Amino acid sequence: MYFDKDASPDDIEGETVAVVGYGIQGKAFAANLRDSGVRVVVGNRDDAYRDAAVADGFDTRPIADAVAEASIVLLLIPDEAHQEVYTAHIAPHLADGDLFVLAHGFSVRYGRIDLPPGADVALLAPKMFGKPIRQRYLDGSGVLAFVDVVQDATGRTLRRILAVARAVGFTRYGVLPVPHATETELDLFQEQFLTPLLLDAFRTAFEVLVEGGYDPVPALLDMHASGEMAEMLVEAADTGLYEVVEQQGSPTCRFGVQRYLGKLLGDEVRDKGRAILDDIRNGGFVEALSKEAEADYPSLADYTAAYRAGALTRAHDRYRAVLEGR
Repeated sequence: MYFDKDASPDDIEGETVAVVGYGIQGKAFAANLRDSGVRVVVGNRDDAYRDAAVADGFDTRPIADAVAEASIVLLLIPDEAHQEVYTAHIAPHLADGDLFVLAHGFSVRYGRIDLPPGADVALLAPKMFGKPIRQRYLDGSGVLAFVDVVQDATGRTLRRILAVARAVGFTRYGVLPVPHATETELDLFQEQFLTPLLLDAFRTAFEVLVEGGYDPVPALLDMHASGEMAEMLVEAADTGLYEVVEQQGSPTCRFGVQRYLGKLLGDEVRDKGRAILDDIRNGGFVEALSKEAEADYPSLADYTAAYRAGALTRAHDRYRAVLEGR
């Protein structure tokens, strides 16, 4: 892993960084870079995010103008917008020797953009969303990130991207070299297998309890909404999944865990995980995503309507109403 000692601010001394997109990630990246003494220009279309960047005091321009002004370009917009924005507003203004940085390898892994032959290209993928990136920087710490040199035109790509990582605060925690294709596939697998599996586990536990006659609100609190389980998972990131149960669980808890661990998810779930991973690797997911995006994400609207009408959400609404009435 790379740490602060492995990265020098001198490697981007005097360079201007264009942060393209002032959303969840862009806002945090831009603020951290500025606080580290890096000159930042924000590139964003004319919308509420642009207004936020202006209000936060950034030199904010149309994307093409921001890219033309900078020698380092960070692409921090949603994956589905990469192809159009890159082709129309970024690629024509990248000069030889510029450093083009992606926070997710999706568009390179699936060939959705053509890389500029004379520019450096790197992956810098934080393993955390924007709010903790900013907060931990302010606290004097940082978050984990993956890094990859995709294209090294100048021979200085690694040094430059590590300097960027240091300015954002990632090398305070550690930056791990991971190939961009691997980063993409791991991220998509987490989103399509692990996250829905966890959500289904919480929902199933809640429904079993309600069907068993328990009041929905305390059932929701004990399964999820008290935050106890979330705190255990946060601590497990440092101590280990099994170790946190050993260290923080009572003997009753540990007995219950070992009694059923490995017995609730069988080969059927494992086989589904393998099928999802195959779909990610062979491009089936990207094809489905493209069709969904072209139709303006109709399945997302159906999903949102369904979960908002569900018993778990209604119980959570009741609980929040009580808290808001304190």
